Amino acid sequence: MTLRKQYLTFILTCFCSLSYAQDKTVVANIQPNIISVIPFQFTENGLGFGGSYERAIDKRGLIAFYLPVMVTFDVANSNRIYDYNTGNYSTGKADPLFYTMPGIKCYPTGSYGKVKYAAGLSAVVGYGQVSSNLVDLHGLNTTEYVQSHFLAGGMFQNSLNINAGKNLYIGIEIGVGSTFINDAGTVKQGNEFLIQGSFKVGYRF
Repeated sequence: MTLRKQYLTFILTCFCSLSYAQDKTVVANIQPNIISVIPFQFTENGLGFGGSYERAIDKRGLIAFYLPVMVTFDVANSNRIYDYNTGNYSTGKADPLFYTMPGIKCYPTGSYGKVKYAAGLSAVVGYGQVSSNLVDLHGLNTTEYVQSHFLAGGMFQNSLNINAGKNLYIGIEIGVGSTFINDAGTVKQGNEFLIQGSFKVGYRF
């Protein structure tokens, strides 16, 4: 073997060893789990809060399973109940709606790094209540009519994921979609546009 071939063999061996060592370091430092609190959450129903769990499925974190749960309140509910006998108004309920949105997130360049983008699809299931005003036959008194509210649909998600430290995770997410089932009490409603956005702070381990 010539000196040139020996030199090339030595370089390739060193390079492969270094790459293998780096791969082992990356694998050793993988933290596939993220548990987060959601201090700010909005949906088509209103404002709220929640929490989420995420786990990378493969070693590079290209694919992750994602399970957020949240509750929002219809804080913009303008239903006001008028009592003709007393002449007083009372404010309608801020209808709560509880959601879960299990899905898959795809990281084009893997989830391990300082700043990572992800997109994915989620199923959406929501249950809560919806209220409306009913006026009596004389048009004088208004009463509040409360019904159960169930919805199911799908959503496309986009998220910006920041690994700010060894264990600190910060995420911003927004998603849009549509319902396939939208029932108020026993009455089937039309398809409803779905939207959600959240700010998350979590622990990666």
